[in-house]
Amino acid sequence: MANTVEINGDTRKFTLSPDLKLYALIDAGFVKTAKGNFNYEHPLYNDSPYNAPTKLKLTIDKEMSHLTMVVTDRNGLKKVNIFKNQQLAPTVELLDYILKDLEERNIIVAVKD
Repeated sequence: MANTVEINGDTRKFTLSPDLKLYALIDAGFVKTAKGNFNYEHPLYNDSPYNAPTKLKLTIDKEMSHLTMVVTDRNGLKKVNIFKNQQLAPTVELLDYILKDLEERNIIVAVKD
């Protein structure tokens, strides 16, 4: 895990918000794992979440100090670059909406270069 993360193909970088609170993670849909980490998975879909070709996965460690963020295929096993295909523009829009929501909840913040 790293303090600053970048989604495959994206130019933006994100880090955990200094104002991060446990209840914000729970409200946003993060699930606590057996090891104490917090996982978040959201399908990136246009029509049906059951047919989503990709999904956003975030993991925050139990100390709430490190973050991983990746867009994967449907199975969650392979990284996918949704920014290189123009047909995936609606998927990128949905990703932007989710990231904006996580920023508004003070879970992540964009890193300025």
